Amino acid sequence: MPTTFHVGGINLGRSSPQVWTSDGTRARIRGTVRESTAGGFAVAMYQLAGLLRNVDERSGVPVVPSSDSSLAGFYRVVGGDVEVTPAGYRSYWANYTLELEALHGRASPQIESRLLGALRTNSHGLLKAGTVPWWATPTDATMDYVPGATVQTRTGDGGSVKVAYTTDGTLFLDSTRTMQCGASDYYDMCARVEVFDGTSWRMMKGREIGSATAASTTGWRLTNDLMRVVYGGGNALLSLTHYSSAALAWQNTKTYELTRGITGGTIQALGPFTTVSILRNAPECVILRLGVEQDSTTYPAQINVDLCLRRGAMWVDATVTRAPGQVSSAESASVDFPLGVRRSSTEAGTSHTSGVHATSADAGTGGGKYILTSPTATTVDTTVGGIRQGTGVNTFQFMAGYEPSGASGANTFTNQVYSYFAAVDETMRMARR
Repeated sequence: MPTTFHVGGINLGRSSPQVWTSDGTRARIRGTVRESTAGGFAVAMYQLAGLLRNVDERSGVPVVPSSDSSLAGFYRVVGGDVEVTPAGYRSYWANYTLELEALHGRASPQIESRLLGALRTNSHGLLKAGTVPWWATPTDATMDYVPGATVQTRTGDGGSVKVAYTTDGTLFLDSTRTMQCGASDYYDMCARVEVFDGTSWRMMKGREIGSATAASTTGWRLTNDLMRVVYGGGNALLSLTHYSSAALAWQNTKTYELTRGITGGTIQALGPFTTVSILRNAPECVILRLGVEQDSTTYPAQINVDLCLRRGAMWVDATVTRAPGQVSSAESASVDFPLGVRRSSTEAGTSHTSGVHATSADAGTGGGKYILTSPTATTVDTTVGGIRQGTGVNTFQFMAGYEPSGASGANTFTNQVYSYFAAVDETMRMARR
């Protein structure tokens, strides 16, 4: 029976079956990529390159065959190559080989999540004991019980995810948690970077994003099946769309504008996005960096916008960084440059301790409220819906999220904010039982 494979979440059988050979421990997949468009072929080449140089999943990736389930499990990609001929470039095909090494107990290795975090430094008097640290696992995962934690299910476009959390800053800030998960379920509701091939969105591997354009609504996308982050259609605009489990649809898109303030009270958008790169690309967490100009005329200095999305998160964690050395003395003397973020169209908000949230919920089934929060002291704009830092600050951190209608538990805007202040870095790996 012809067999195709998903390796590391990438469908290698889009166009043709593959050949599998194995000596019991080592295995080899040989196949041919065949695409109908230049865009599709380019994406496929970067997917293969990502599998071969996948620094964020060195301990192993799931391999899922279409027909022979005995081959399924977790493997390390230890080598391989891609051969593209001139004829292949013209006709969008290439031969490839992936060399795999089976993990010990490959069918069900122990999956460890190292959670390392702390109270996010803040100007609001928020304490560790009031934070809501959390850990998300696929719904089909087993042996992920955490004594003392409350578990809540979040439903998204790709299924659902279990979120274990506490409301007293315990259990998940410095610990190692374990679970068991089948190869076919490992990427359920995962965080991922996607690019558009001209027809559909496709998951990327590794830290290469290819020819994706920073300023294009079809260039790149972050998603975890609960929310999507994309280019917002103009200078310094980011659009966030949220999945409504009540409406069973993607809806309630909110577009945000990254801003700088000028002496005299005028607020302007930052300049255009010019570059895009991947800083991290793992199923538990992805980080995308956008390069943006401070403005496109007088001060085209570089500003980095880092967007971080975890599996199970209902918000995106953003850090806007401007190098102090890029601000000239003349500019500093004449211009006030506090960084900020606001709704691109006026949407009245109500201030809370660390930011602002929508005063009124969106209309219709599943309608909820946007959330903006920052750990540093900010000026809150309740008219438009935004927050802005003070003068002379070159790093601006914030989160942008959404409270769905009827929210409870960890989904309320208050607990989402307190989850953001429980800053956790998660790293997953495969281990022998």
